[in-house]
Amino acid sequence: MEEEIWNRLKRFQDELAAQGADGAIVVQKTDLYYFTGTDQDAHLWVPAFGPPILMVRKSLERATTDSPIRTIVPLARLSHLPELIREYTGRVPLRLGLEMDVIPAAFYLSYQRLFPGTELMDISPVIRGIRMIKSAYEISCIAKGAEMADRMYKEVPGFLLEGMREIDLAVSVESFYRRMGHPGLVRTRTFNMECLYGQIMSGKNAAMASNSAGPTGGKGLGAFYSQSAGMDVIARNEPILIDYAANVEGYIADQARIFSMGSLSAGFHRAHDAMLKIQEAVAEHGMPGARAGDLYRLALGIAEREGFEEGFMGYPDPVPFVAHGVGLDIDEWPVIGRGSDVRLREGMTLALEPKVVIPGKGVVGIENTWVVTANGMKKLNSFPDAIFECP
Repeated sequence: MEEEIWNRLKRFQDELAAQGADGAIVVQKTDLYYFTGTDQDAHLWVPAFGPPILMVRKSLERATTDSPIRTIVPLARLSHLPELIREYTGRVPLRLGLEMDVIPAAFYLSYQRLFPGTELMDISPVIRGIRMIKSAYEISCIAKGAEMADRMYKEVPGFLLEGMREIDLAVSVESFYRRMGHPGLVRTRTFNMECLYGQIMSGKNAAMASNSAGPTGGKGLGAFYSQSAGMDVIARNEPILIDYAANVEGYIADQARIFSMGSLSAGFHRAHDAMLKIQEAVAEHGMPGARAGDLYRLALGIAEREGFEEGFMGYPDPVPFVAHGVGLDIDEWPVIGRGSDVRLREGMTLALEPKVVIPGKGVVGIENTWVVTANGMKKLNSFPDAIFECP
């Protein structure tokens, strides 16, 4: 892990130098873990040139144990930041990078006061760009997550019982995940986006409008969290969507499968088969160099041709993407979406999720986690993609 951390820091420092920044302060917990190997309450100072400094508020002992960073010092007060940077770097930065997409405004104003005369610049696109390309270690963690999800989906037929509620199924799935070592946490970067494992929903509840950032939402438990499983009983002969992300060592693999108690109508099967065609086509054309916007247009074209333009990727408010990056967050770059000029590169990991909402009836579709290789997209999941009808 030590070599992994230093490689990440080297890439970051090269980008800082290219951007003309003297250095950056990293404070967001996921970015901190990515660059230091610890999730302690700390500020990481990364100069464009020279060794980084990890300034820890709590716990210094855990940070020293977890992180290979060589200079780890206590940070008693935020006001000590400039003097610590000056002490170890020799001067206060003139151009300072911050994660402006995630830090609170209060933090930004504090940094303005602490570094008068310093130009503050947004370094978050650089960080997200670095994190977008996964190392062999990261891909191995995500692959283990896909294996965890595969094992969970194999157990679902045994979880399903007549008369059970959506929330009861959620408890069974979550319990299984936790016993396998899932931390019970699925991190997100987007402001106000919340994710508790993912979503479980059935029948017409899955077709309900929601504030979810994805194509589906669900009824949920109330207006305080209006998505995923609710208290309603799961009926026979209706689609059950289980879209629960696995997590291994912080790395996320995102999958979804459709189950039912009893058989589903031919219409549901036809819609599901159309989503599988979209998955196959996007994966086939997802070679290094492929433009993300073109892949999205390919997906949309198939949905239209198959007669599922309405409801594709949500209803009544479809989302303009068909795949999103996964890693330490569930909403990483790249996004295969409308108008995106991003080109696929080897080492990207994506959750490809073509789904269709059938208003008033339910949701069908698929989600798998893929890695972009030199030879194209490779699926990391093995559980069958077809609808699983339980007797």
